[in-house]
Amino acid sequence: MMESPSSERGRQARLVQVAAGALELAGELSIPQNARGIVLLAQGSKHIEPLSSYSLLADALYEAELATLLVHLLTEDEEQLDGETQFFRFNVSILYQRIIGISNWLTVNLETQNLTIGYFGSGATGAAALIAAAERPDLVYAIVVGEGRIDLARPYLTRVAAPTLLMVRDNDSAAQQMSREALQQMPIASEANKKMESIASSAGLFEASDALKQVA
Repeated sequence: MMESPSSERGRQARLVQVAAGALELAGELSIPQNARGIVLLAQGSKHIEPLSSYSLLADALYEAELATLLVHLLTEDEEQLDGETQFFRFNVSILYQRIIGISNWLTVNLETQNLTIGYFGSGATGAAALIAAAERPDLVYAIVVGEGRIDLARPYLTRVAAPTLLMVRDNDSAAQQMSREALQQMPIASEANKKMESIASSAGLFEASDALKQVA
């Protein structure tokens, strides 16, 4: 495994190859001392989800004693094709299966197998994280979805049992209503474990680190 540069905020990270079903995907693994859990930062198409934003989030979670595995869910060839056709960026059927595959890897990797897993995804990747949680509830401990395409996960919401935080813009009333309805469908026993968090319209999604730290 190659060493990758440390972040400006002191996060130690290294590059790993992560099995996701039949594929191997490049990942960036960061494990602080006394890690309380690990958050899978699932990045979708780079055309709509910049890597720099996820790196900032990984820094914030590292400071909160949460390990992170940042994985780009598409291969280089798929990314190029997506730039031409947009085929992959909203294809939650592919994305959720890769999230499950990566989660399986985390459960057998010696460094991470004893850490509870949380998911973070935005847009369509957020929807894919919800679907993965519905299909394999045994793998995930908590979910945070930032400005997610909840509509893409609608058929699966009644099977999402992990504590869930949905983050939406405070000026997006349609997304807020959709998020409320989604949370009502989830069979999560405690209301405290299914929440919607409003983000100021002027703030970047990845600047809302206090809310994001709730993922685990």
